[in-house]
Amino acid sequence: MELRRRETGESFDLVDGMVFGRLTSCEATVDDASISRRHAEVKQTGRAFELVDLGSSNGIFQNGGRKERFLIRPGDLVTLGAVAFDVVGEAATAAPSADVELEVEEAAAPSTSPPTAPATPSPTAAAKPASTVSETDRARARLRREMTGDGRSRGFGDLSQQPLGIQLLIFAACIGVMYGVVVGIRFLAGSL
Repeated sequence: MELRRRETGESFDLVDGMVFGRLTSCEATVDDASISRRHAEVKQTGRAFELVDLGSSNGIFQNGGRKERFLIRPGDLVTLGAVAFDVVGEAATAAPSADVELEVEEAAAPSTSPPTAPATPSPTAAAKPASTVSETDRARARLRREMTGDGRSRGFGDLSQQPLGIQLLIFAACIGVMYGVVVGIRFLAGSL
């Protein structure tokens, strides 16, 4: 299994004890200001890999959700700071997935259909992977929006995020300042 950086296509094969960070002494050096010097570490638990935050400033995210540690699964979007990685490869765990468990439960349940009906996979089991993919895609789209600046505060002059009362108060203050400037200029013009 590997993490493939979206921007550059650079990939890192996962190994136990691998550290992601800005330092050149890290096994996986990622040169980005949002990455801490020692950002996250890969731990191998059995045949699965886990990513653990090493107290980084900007955290680690799995499919858009910030976490302290999580299992790395193929198809996940892993974000370190503002750097996005896709998880590529085969699942290393031998544990059955939720889909397999669901199919086993449905096979054990008594059938209410006529005996002549052909055996087909249940629509619930078939629909589950598609919903997981769509949740992942939604998380990726949200991260893309956040990284490109949509919805971000545009600094001190952004009043649209303030309550209406504050907006009206600032508007009235601006009108008062403009009126004061006009009166001041008239006063200076009359005194000269």
